[in-house]
Amino acid sequence: MILSDFDYERADSLEDAVALLGRMGGDARPLAGGTDLLPSIRMDNVRPGMLVSLTAIEPRPPEVLPDGSIRIDALSRLASLENSDLLRSRVPMLAESAHVVGGNQIRQMGTLGGNLCQEIRCLYLDQRHDYQFVAPCFKRGGACCYPFPRNAPDTCWSVYMSDIAPALIALDARIEILGEAGSRSIRAEELFTGNGLKPVRLSHSELVRAVIVPPARPGFGWGFHKSTVRGGLEFGMAVMAVALRLADDGKTCADARIVVGAVREGPVRASAAERALAGAVLDGERLASVAGDASKEINPLPHHGFTRRHLMDNIRVYLRRILAHAVERARSGEHPA
Repeated sequence: MILSDFDYERADSLEDAVALLGRMGGDARPLAGGTDLLPSIRMDNVRPGMLVSLTAIEPRPPEVLPDGSIRIDALSRLASLENSDLLRSRVPMLAESAHVVGGNQIRQMGTLGGNLCQEIRCLYLDQRHDYQFVAPCFKRGGACCYPFPRNAPDTCWSVYMSDIAPALIALDARIEILGEAGSRSIRAEELFTGNGLKPVRLSHSELVRAVIVPPARPGFGWGFHKSTVRGGLEFGMAVMAVALRLADDGKTCADARIVVGAVREGPVRASAAERALAGAVLDGERLASVAGDASKEINPLPHHGFTRRHLMDNIRVYLRRILAHAVERARSGEHPA
């Protein structure tokens, strides 16, 4: 599998990279770790006229802001996030989500921003289309979604598989974005469109600059799980993240955020399940009921050989477990400093 021809520019700063991307008018792609982009080029999913390398830009280490929030440079390598003492003590769910991405070689190269901006995945799409699967799908400009032939032309049923995005959404993080018009800030969940044809809400000249995670409030607890067949060596069949906060009585849920990834075109919040937890006493029966309801609410897409029923059962079982872990952490005072 040979890469297509392209020009190469090495940016000295993010502002320089944004200017280069803007000048190319959509015919350029930013290159950080390359763990997602380069395989896409090899499979002929994208044919950029130019790669704008960000490797000359040194990322700033994670830092604590005056309000207690943690700011993390989007060019940070995933290996540095999983091993950061600051993140392990202040944002342990983020460190854990970085730890389960791929193998060590992937984490040494992959970046936080790249993980968030990765392409969707589909068994039909993600292979070389020159010997077996020749006809293009919607994503390649064709006239049919071959895994789901009844889909309308604007509907690409595929799965977005970032392990880190569900954790950031559960933590109510914000994303700093740099473009030609300057900087803007959005909530983490607003980065994702839910549309497999264009999964991330960025223009061709915009880059994710940083992630900001707010400080944990008293009574905070978290849970995280990535379901796979072979552990971190592959993409997940489902990725679940929970953040909740107990009321002053230590029994009642004040608020909760439940996010499931790797089962739809973007990370999905189980909003009805979150509302069912708010104000409720968090006993085992309540957690099991909410986990079961959330697995139906999420409505996972069958993908990569996993049936919808299998995915629902997996979400139901493991979501109940991480909800229980979150409650235990909140009650024990095991929350970030």
